[in-house]
Amino acid sequence: MRADAAEPPLGAARTVSPDELADLLARSYSHPGWFELSRGPLLAVLDTSCVRTGLHYQLRNGSPPASITTAQDGSIRLLMEYDTLVGTNRKLPKFAKGLGVTTDELRRILNQDWLPYITVVRLPPELRQADERALAVRARDPDDYPAAALAAVLSPCILLTHNYTDFGALGVRTESQGVDGILAGINLRVGQMHLNVVVLVPAAPVRAAIGATKWVYEKVGPYTWVILGGLVLLGVLIYCRQPPERRERITQGAAAFGKFMLDEATKASAEVAIARTQLTACVVPGPPSRAPGIAAVRALATAEESLSAQQLAEMLDESVRPPVAQLRAYLRANNKAMVYEVRRGGFVLGSQRYRLKARSKTAE
Repeated sequence: MRADAAEPPLGAARTVSPDELADLLARSYSHPGWFELSRGPLLAVLDTSCVRTGLHYQLRNGSPPASITTAQDGSIRLLMEYDTLVGTNRKLPKFAKGLGVTTDELRRILNQDWLPYITVVRLPPELRQADERALAVRARDPDDYPAAALAAVLSPCILLTHNYTDFGALGVRTESQGVDGILAGINLRVGQMHLNVVVLVPAAPVRAAIGATKWVYEKVGPYTWVILGGLVLLGVLIYCRQPPERRERITQGAAAFGKFMLDEATKASAEVAIARTQLTACVVPGPPSRAPGIAAVRALATAEESLSAQQLAEMLDESVRPPVAQLRAYLRANNKAMVYEVRRGGFVLGSQRYRLKARSKTAE
């Protein structure tokens, strides 16, 4: 969440050759973390260092940074560990002094524009300690431990931090890696929309014809097929009666349109492949294996609605699927902290109802 200006779409600078495109597609689909990344929304964990630069960006530009706007439109699911949020509130006076505004103004921006779109999670101690990568981050700086633990539990995910030194154990190699991941996610979404349009445009007349045929069939019955056959035959006759020059122009026009659509499909595929490859390179990689509790937390994080213990168990792989009664007891033991029961027996991960208050207290 730096003061990041809009960047050109990835891969826009040059044409991708067929061999390069095939290689990108193979790499992007074969990446071990892509299958999990493609399931549910893209997850991103917010660290305090990115809050400061994000606030700077918003004060300078008058609008939230890309990480917040993508959370607002649902492109990503932005999460924050509770202790990271408390630490951020504690550092607001320091941020305010450096940015030349009041602490109350920064708190207002966070409460109004940011926190309604950030899911705050309180991880229990056993989950914080479950991944050795998070423990390695704690050894370097205990203040970074909560964000590291949440990112490790939710991995593969984006970790929005500029502190690549302390978070190196989680695969953070550059200061801009988190922001690059957000931009790659945006470019991936744009590329997929481009590809969908390319696929849908040629099919639109066919879809329209099928819809019209169904409507006529409901009105006329079996005679519809006689009418349709007559229309096709009429079209063929009209084409055959055209002068040779006009038929040639029609043929050339159809060929040019087909080539244009093929070129657009190639470009869209390249956009998707490049963005997917960069995204997988920017995320915190997933662990080699997961304990049942961690697997359940990640499944909840990617769910589109609240889940019962039974539904959650069915989402988990058999290798990490605990008994439903045990899972239900675990969820209820962590209710109103890590998870929230929003309907009878239905749980979601974290809450978006946290607000910052003065005197370094975070209240729900």
